[in-house]
Amino acid sequence: MIGRALVLLLVLLATGCATQRGVGPSPVAGEGGAPALAVAPPTDSPEAFAALAARDAQLRDAAGWALTGRLAVARGNDGGTLNVQWMQTGASFDIRLSAPVTGRQWRLSGSADGATLEGLGEGIRQGPDAESLLLEATGWRLPIRQMPDWVRGLRGPGPVAGLSVDAEGRPVGFRQDTWTLSYRDWWPGDPPLPRRVFAEADGASVRLVVSEWKARPE
Repeated sequence: MIGRALVLLLVLLATGCATQRGVGPSPVAGEGGAPALAVAPPTDSPEAFAALAARDAQLRDAAGWALTGRLAVARGNDGGTLNVQWMQTGASFDIRLSAPVTGRQWRLSGSADGATLEGLGEGIRQGPDAESLLLEATGWRLPIRQMPDWVRGLRGPGPVAGLSVDAEGRPVGFRQDTWTLSYRDWWPGDPPLPRRVFAEADGASVRLVVSEWKARPE
């Protein structure tokens, strides 16, 4: 009897020690005694802005690019949805727009020196400024000069306000040239590129959903 009692006492002591040691670190208690979740890296931190600068440098080195997607434009009570194909090489652009319901098509092309708009009933129009040309002919307001930077998540030349950056170094939003930009979704990659870009200014809005990005050979 004494031998059995001694064995049982040793087993109980060993079990108690194992219970006190546990098998790993205890979770930190949160509110209500629940385990606290892991804390994500902070947004707008020095590390986030450093990652943003590295991403910017990588994108600005690109000689050209192209995107395909859907564009929703609105200005006051007028608006519409368009399919868009945008090819950019340096300052030169070639933008193809088409109405998904009617199939009507427009082409806006040019560079910093001027632009040409095709697809109008009265024929081809030309002008020194692509944004003004498109606005006068169609009523659509697109910031053509800034969009090559903005659609890639870059800031254009000039002052920027309210820049916010997520923990991965991607812009969340900023304000520039009277427009407020916000980035709602991203395509993965190196570097990541925007999937959904929203822009608003003075009663006008532009919403771009990119279905495909690709490098455009020179």
